[in-house]
Amino acid sequence: MLPDQLTRRAMYDLVWSKPMTKIAAELGISDVALKKICDRHRIPTPGRGYWARKESGQPVKQVRFYATADPADEQIVIHGPPAPRSPAVREAIEDHRKRHVVRPSRPKPIEFEPVEPVRIIHPSIARTAQALRRAKPGPDGAVSASGEGECGIEVGITSVERVIRILDALARALEARDLALHAEGRLMRTGIGRDTLTFALIERTETRPHIPTDAELAEEERRLRRNERNARLGLWEYGQKRAYPETDTMRTGELGIRITDQYVTGARRVWKDGKTQRLENLIEEIADGMLLYLAGVKARREEHERWQQEWRLQEQRRALARAREEREKRRQEFVGRLAAAAAEISQLEGFLERMQPKRPGCPGEVARMLAWAESRIRVLQASLEPQGVAAALAEQKLFPEADDLADPPRDGADPA
Repeated sequence: MLPDQLTRRAMYDLVWSKPMTKIAAELGISDVALKKICDRHRIPTPGRGYWARKESGQPVKQVRFYATADPADEQIVIHGPPAPRSPAVREAIEDHRKRHVVRPSRPKPIEFEPVEPVRIIHPSIARTAQALRRAKPGPDGAVSASGEGECGIEVGITSVERVIRILDALARALEARDLALHAEGRLMRTGIGRDTLTFALIERTETRPHIPTDAELAEEERRLRRNERNARLGLWEYGQKRAYPETDTMRTGELGIRITDQYVTGARRVWKDGKTQRLENLIEEIADGMLLYLAGVKARREEHERWQQEWRLQEQRRALARAREEREKRRQEFVGRLAAAAAEISQLEGFLERMQPKRPGCPGEVARMLAWAESRIRVLQASLEPQGVAAALAEQKLFPEADDLADPPRDGADPA
């Protein structure tokens, strides 16, 4: 006997029509296996006590049915021994077999007209062209050229010759404007002097639900049956994955060029295929756009340099102000020491003048004190001599002829 097949909707209607123990018995499986099937196919089921409350007349709530995006969830295959079935179960199974849901075909990527291969390739992209033509496509049908001296391209195998033609035309258009295309492994670069920009050629991709093949569905069914058998034996496996991916990444063949850095306000940085235009027809516009973009990069750099220069000037002025403040303190201390010396001379001279009449008969200690006072006056007077003061001032740079701590003049202003 063939295994029973139902749709998710049919199974949903069954499990909400009567207790799952009765439905499981009619299908020839256990109620635990039926619950696992419903969970695996994301079918809501009645909770514990639902049927008891319903039979007693209490209000109950039925969980709403929702469709899923995965076609594999729509097919439910039940393997069980032959058993008598109720009319409702037989009707649901027969209805499914009559209508038998047909899986949709795999979506195809957008097709572009074939492109004649470029024979004479611009030297800046020759290594990229060689790598793309020799590359073997990966699982998603993409090839890449992102090694040393290559342009950082990853596109579908069917777009290779079109990409080479676009890169060749762009390299020649940039060369006509005195710009060079530099392949740098993961990106491309062009520039004028110190001002550069990086850009990339990219292909738009789409993520679509994976449509499993018959072989994948059979493998998934075998995996589920193996898990059920292991569960009955108390063997649990963790980290298992479905036999096929949830989604596929589709290469659309739609290409675009994007400037990837040096954001310039108001300048265009993306060119791509559209409904009525192709990237090949935008090459001259792209080259002109990059030239304009570089002018914006230059203006941005010059503005940044002006800002840096002004910041450095302000920092210099602040440092000079701190140095002048420190010098002013040292000036005050220097003049204060000279004033203190002059005041001390006046005090000592007044003292000696007062003691002079009594000096002939003074004891030895007093005489020696007076002699010291006279010596002290000579030392202090020597420290106030203009030549000595000038030498000390020059050494400490307190009053230089050319003030090296004066603020620098601003651009266009005469120095004070």
